[in-house]
Amino acid sequence: MFFNKDLRGFFGSIIETKKQKQDILTTLASNVDDMDIEETSEPVYMDDQPQQSQDLVNDLQGNDLNPHHQSPAPQTFKPKTINILKHPLCEVFGFMATDQSSKAQRYRSHRHCPFNNKVPNCTNDQINNPLGVCSILQNNKPVITCPIRFREDWLITDDAASFFFEESVSWGSLTEVPLNDADGKSAGNIDVMLVAYDERGKMIDFGVLEVHAASISGNLHDPFEYYMKDPKANALMDWAAQPNYPQPDFLSAERKSVFPQLLFKGRILHSWHKKMAVAIDKSLFDTLPALNPVKKEDADIAWLIYDLELTAGDKEHYHLKKIGEVYTAFQPTMLALTAISPGNVGDFVKFLPELDS
Repeated sequence: MFFNKDLRGFFGSIIETKKQKQDILTTLASNVDDMDIEETSEPVYMDDQPQQSQDLVNDLQGNDLNPHHQSPAPQTFKPKTINILKHPLCEVFGFMATDQSSKAQRYRSHRHCPFNNKVPNCTNDQINNPLGVCSILQNNKPVITCPIRFREDWLITDDAASFFFEESVSWGSLTEVPLNDADGKSAGNIDVMLVAYDERGKMIDFGVLEVHAASISGNLHDPFEYYMKDPKANALMDWAAQPNYPQPDFLSAERKSVFPQLLFKGRILHSWHKKMAVAIDKSLFDTLPALNPVKKEDADIAWLIYDLELTAGDKEHYHLKKIGEVYTAFQPTMLALTAISPGNVGDFVKFLPELDS
């Protein structure tokens, strides 16, 4: 086959162009390797930065002379200028501490609760001057510390109803229902009671939903009150060096809330052959002793595990999401939660003083 000069020059220019593009791609790929690349849905706080290099790579690949070339799936690039918050406040009156939208400002100024509290205002800790912190940060990730936070869109009742009742059953819900034992002594209030009805409105069944958030150790009031003096100026405050820095206290939540409620409320419900659902923060559930799971149809308790996540395209608002469920029988669960691993008695008695003879 013979080519004239012009045709040979034309193909030569194409080859040279492709070689130049390949050189650009190689250089860009080298630069990209030096960046921090992370595929994640975890919340980060950062300044918006253009990703012109990645756009250029995609553009060059999309216009490559090879018609069979397919661009790889886009990576998620995490910019280097990430603002890791140095204070414990994640959500304040339902909105991220860094959210300066008009809606967030209105909720903060009026002390409103957006999560279906029994009244429009937040009542956490006290009514007149509430501690309006819904969740705190641990390693820059949210941990729910207010039980009312679980009421977002009443997802927890839908999830509990799917455990208690058949799909076609009509049901309603009540909150803060008193529960007494056989002697009339209070076993506490039921957080949420789900009641099933027949077509005539007669009650045919019910189940109990308990809610468990993490407790808090340390002083949360001081950073909250300091933040509330000027939420815009203090959204990125540095509280790390302050004494008694607040942290989630999972052990206290277990011993003062999870275990007692199962012991008292759970035993009563189990004797009535009624089911219990437990809505619980993921971080708190992860600290519980290992539970022996059973099939859903054999379970007395459904552990509904929730976390707070940022939805795609929403950098300023967390949403409640169920990330798992574990079904257990009542008696094995009680044994697992109340089991104690005794230490060595010798280690104990060596600290006891001896009497002089």
